[in-house]
Amino acid sequence: MLLLFFGMLLTDKQQAQHDRTELAMYQRLQTDQALIADIWHPSGRLVADLRKARACYTKFHLYKAPNCETELSQMDRDLGEVELAQSRDQ
Repeated sequence: MLLLFFGMLLTDKQQAQHDRTELAMYQRLQTDQALIADIWHPSGRLVADLRKARACYTKFHLYKAPNCETELSQMDRDLGEVELAQSRDQ
């Protein structure tokens, strides 16, 4: 009985961690989506990367992906390139 209790506690802890990670990913996607919306003509690559990151987020939500760091990092790199190009133009 005690083993079952500790097993449930661990599961609750894992679920809480998953929920925190999911919230952080959601907030990051919302921020990135707002940044992309402010770009006059976002590149096709940037839009495709956003689509991939959102698809990965859905998979993470459904417990079908361990994380989405690769997709989110790629989108951040692309956004960084856009910001760098915009700063050069000014």
